[in-house]
Amino acid sequence: MSKPDLHISRIIVADRQLIVCQGIGSLVGQIPGTELGEFATDLEGLRRLLAAETGRVIVILGVRLADCDVASALDMLRRDFPAALVVVVADDTEFAFIRAAIKSGANSVCMMGQILISLPKILGKLVEGHSIVPTDILRRLTSETTHALSRREHEILGLLVNGLTNFQISARLGLSENTVKYYLKAIYQKLDVNSRGGAIAKYVAGNY
Repeated sequence: MSKPDLHISRIIVADRQLIVCQGIGSLVGQIPGTELGEFATDLEGLRRLLAAETGRVIVILGVRLADCDVASALDMLRRDFPAALVVVVADDTEFAFIRAAIKSGANSVCMMGQILISLPKILGKLVEGHSIVPTDILRRLTSETTHALSRREHEILGLLVNGLTNFQISARLGLSENTVKYYLKAIYQKLDVNSRGGAIAKYVAGNY
């Protein structure tokens, strides 16, 4: 049995939907210096695949696995497989996950709508040892107004007003509690408050 080429980066694609993994995997063959590995649909599957790797690994990670979201997956990767490089892929409606992923140490991010153009470039840079955030995403991150709540932030604020706990919000929306905390922190910053009560008061008064 031949030894793995340590100069080749193995690509593991992880998303709750296998069809998404397969679609992304079909792009990987076009990138020089990469080799497609197996797919993972849950956190334990991803952990198992990574534990079996001996060379350079890049994980292409959707915002949700079957049993967790990207925040929990990134926590595991950072803790247990710090050498793995991570690209987070998200839909345009899930841009808050892109912000959270960058803060959590993802090496790159890619919007699903730009994946055909952006992913080969991103993987090429990671193979060369360079992290990259596409210009359009950087522009969006830096140009967002600090006061405008996103659709998801409005949704979470509404649940907060209805008295739901972080755990209840996470269960209702299919997010981890860590992700809910990310959103709440962003909401507090945008509303210029430092508590749930302050956020609820502004919401009730319409000052947001």
